[in-house]
Amino acid sequence: MFIPTVVVAGCLYYLVLTIMADQMVLPDVIARDLLPVVYRINFILSIGLPIVFGIMLTWAIMLSYRFIGPLERLEKDIKRIDEGDYTVRLQIREDHDLRPISNVINNLVSKLDKRGG
Repeated sequence: MFIPTVVVAGCLYYLVLTIMADQMVLPDVIARDLLPVVYRINFILSIGLPIVFGIMLTWAIMLSYRFIGPLERLEKDIKRIDEGDYTVRLQIREDHDLRPISNVINNLVSKLDKRGG
């Protein structure tokens, strides 16, 4: 994810600077004055982009654990139910998106437990 993004951003950056330089037909004096600005922009980007990517990566990891953790617990508990242990109840936080599914499965397991025992 990181490498293709950097390559695309670098290509777009180069393309924009090349088009600007071609369109403006800058004299050498003005181009020489703009060179420090370009260096400053490069410096800011070299510091800012890793920070932004770090924040995005951290956010993605947090979101994936928030969703994958309950899915793994659901899978483990459903396997136990499939093996015949009808005393298992799925435990999902109230604010989680999978809560309605776990409620339906818990109701189904309760009905199976009543019929079987």
